[in-house]
Amino acid sequence: MSIDLRGAVIQSMQELKKAISEKSSEVARLEKQLKRHETVLALLSDNGTEKMPAEKSRRPDRGALGEVLTRLPDTFTSKAFMKAATRTKRSPIYLRQLLSRWARQGKIKRVQRGKYQKSKISNAHRLAA
Repeated sequence: MSIDLRGAVIQSMQELKKAISEKSSEVARLEKQLKRHETVLALLSDNGTEKMPAEKSRRPDRGALGEVLTRLPDTFTSKAFMKAATRTKRSPIYLRQLLSRWARQGKIKRVQRGKYQKSKISNAHRLAA
């Protein structure tokens, strides 16, 4: 008798898993459809026919990381930059790429591995502003 009950519970669990899978697929489909409608609405608002409702941007402020750089000392480490940039909620990979990009652009200078120095040009811009 316990085998019969166990089989019924297993079958019920399988049915529940199947229902969850179907509902998850339906939710994913509805989210995709909602995203498509939001895109159409954004396109319509660009043409001036309808205004998009005010939404909070998902992306953090682009200038926030520049402000983090200005608050750091003239010579800093990548760890110090990442610690100071934790409020921006950016991934560590993105932050390392950003340091590399800023070094290529001349905003900062790579002194050695993991150690950077602010360039004199960026300091002059900061003082002028």
